[in-house]
Amino acid sequence: MNQVTLIGRLISSPDLRETPSGKHVTTVRIAVQAGYHSGFFDVVLWGQAAEFATRYLTKGRLVYVAGRLNSRQWHATDASTRRTVEIVANRLQALSRKSAPAAPAA
Repeated sequence: MNQVTLIGRLISSPDLRETPSGKHVTTVRIAVQAGYHSGFFDVVLWGQAAEFATRYLTKGRLVYVAGRLNSRQWHATDASTRRTVEIVANRLQALSRKSAPAAPAA
């Protein structure tokens, strides 16, 4: 079984991209608190989840993510082999409300 469930905070705002075939995708990075330490995870969102994330989520928002682990590798421009493990999400839910805009200083 390959299933991951995390609750964490976005460490940057999502940026929507489009594949050559026209599919929407974004990658977000979340920080998950584990005792005194934080773990950082890349989460890939496709389709409606990617559109939702870029429209409604910003840095610092608490989110619930469920999906599967995906490992991939590629060759960098310096001819080295790079590897990454990321979570391909099939569910994303905002758990905190959008923060209110700051009041203007007097």
